[in-house]
Amino acid sequence: MRISLSERIDALSSPVPRAPAGRRSPRASRVLTCPALLLWAALAGTPVFAAPPAPPLEPEKTLSTAEILGAVVRIHVQTVANARSASSAGRERHGTGVVVEPGGLILTSALLVQEADAIVVTTLDARTVPAAVAAHDPALGIAVLRPAAPLGVRPLSVGRSAMLAPRAWVSVASAALHRTVSVAEVIDKRDFANEREFLVEDAIFTAPVVPECAGAALVDGTGKLIGIGALAVKEVRGPEAAFGPGNVFIPVERFLPALSRLARADGSSGPRRPWLGLVTRTSDTGLVVTDVPPDSPAERAGLRVGDAIAAVDGTPVRTHAELYRSVWRTGVPGTAIRLTIRRDGTTREVRIRAIEVQDYLIHRARLTMGTSPA
Repeated sequence: MRISLSERIDALSSPVPRAPAGRRSPRASRVLTCPALLLWAALAGTPVFAAPPAPPLEPEKTLSTAEILGAVVRIHVQTVANARSASSAGRERHGTGVVVEPGGLILTSALLVQEADAIVVTTLDARTVPAAVAAHDPALGIAVLRPAAPLGVRPLSVGRSAMLAPRAWVSVASAALHRTVSVAEVIDKRDFANEREFLVEDAIFTAPVVPECAGAALVDGTGKLIGIGALAVKEVRGPEAAFGPGNVFIPVERFLPALSRLARADGSSGPRRPWLGLVTRTSDTGLVVTDVPPDSPAERAGLRVGDAIAAVDGTPVRTHAELYRSVWRTGVPGTAIRLTIRRDGTTREVRIRAIEVQDYLIHRARLTMGTSPA
């Protein structure tokens, strides 16, 4: 019998049934009468045999490097010709996907497959299969791909990252350019926000860096999936010091509740979040606009490079995380959001009508039956 990913995930959070308080189960009643039965059996001369001891619990199997590599696939993405995300991510992209369901569904980075026109996945045994975006959640940063044919790949089991602590050792499985399983160290666990309205809550920071980490599998000591690669950063900082270049991973606890929904592969997506098209950097004067994407809500509202954002709907913001959370709290796409900005020494208010990021990007990712794009 095949158990789907959504059923396995639902089982992780299912409560253990308990007998109602104050009531004794029939089994409990039988246990209480056991001494009387034994006495009767002894008097009757019937031999009594003790129940065989329970077999010892087998230690959890640790996956080998080959088994971990067998569960990840190389992803080759060619975007549409006029992809708006090409300016920051390029038209041709390489990344990793993790097979998470016996039917072959693949978990990967949502940023990797933005505006994809053709997607091809390659297994460990060099089989190439076209794939399409079945579901995505830009807010979480993950996407699920459906291959056009069975992959015949054994999926990775889903683990837990909550117990990870700084200085813990983990492994990173990547298939973007070369198939590797690298040993890494957990440097920190905290929120991560970059300049393009992207926030990973409770992100896992690791070092040394794996350059092509989009969609890479972060696995624990037994080979269970505990995170999905988001991006590489120039410097990761721990509680006490900086460690140089490293990676940011989305922890499994952040996308586990949504994974059963995404794994249904019905084109569903996560909560609709308002998007403004802000590109900013932190400074002593606040969050300064460094780019205004063409035809974005920010451009339509008249925002300029050099504007400093001071507040969202009257709430002061000084960090990227504060800015994004304040914007997301205002409502759904279509909401008019009031920004307080400083420009040329004066303070003014600007109203921006938010949209959904997918309404700005071209999210096509059609399923093609050809070979890998050139």
